[in-house]
Amino acid sequence: MYGILIQLPGSNDWGARVDSRNDELGVLNIYQVPSSGITINTTVKFKVQYNQRTGRPYAVFEEVADRNDTVFNTEDRNKWYSLGENKEFEFVSKIVPFLDVELIINPQKATDPTVIDLWDITNNRPADLKVQTTPFFNSGRYIYKGRAYNPQFTVTFNKKDYEKYKLVYPNSDIYFWVNWQQLSYKNKSVNPMNGVWRANINKIIEYIESETVSLHEYIYRKNDNHNAKESYLFFLEDNDIFQRLF
Repeated sequence: MYGILIQLPGSNDWGARVDSRNDELGVLNIYQVPSSGITINTTVKFKVQYNQRTGRPYAVFEEVADRNDTVFNTEDRNKWYSLGENKEFEFVSKIVPFLDVELIINPQKATDPTVIDLWDITNNRPADLKVQTTPFFNSGRYIYKGRAYNPQFTVTFNKKDYEKYKLVYPNSDIYFWVNWQQLSYKNKSVNPMNGVWRANINKIIEYIESETVSLHEYIYRKNDNHNAKESYLFFLEDNDIFQRLF
């Protein structure tokens, strides 16, 4: 399984530790971690074993996960939530004045941070913001309407959000604010791109339930109770779903 390295070997008497992102296992001591060439906040693969005397679980390092470099580890949900909150304020203050609707931060977020991000004053309905800065470089392994996805225009939408919004926010619009910060990964690359696209949740639901869009499972989150394990892939160039606003 995979987790986030939160303490390095020799940092104190406890040695190295890994956050399994699993509620049953929690934070584990991890052994056989390399003494050099590895940093805190690295996603690592490990196997779980149990102390024969106490029955307590511990981890044994296997390898560093092969994943993209980003501002934060994509498995660290709390840091991404914090970044997302900052982006919401930036979006409302700097981008919304150029759009065709008036959007504000959802007032309910003051007491419940899990509610949908925005409120559309113009149309009197909820809206959500999806900030995407890292392209899905391997999206070409999936097929969309008979052709491979192009990572230049591919965005993701969590399966959990689909399930929640279908029930709770069935009349919402979803705003995708795309600004590619990473332009290459291995032998794949994209061009710089910054823009805002809008899609209605009903059209997103239609494409998901007709299986027009592909579902991607995150291999590093199979045993993770803290992050979305699957996301649907959407193609921004499809004008049947998306309207580019900016």
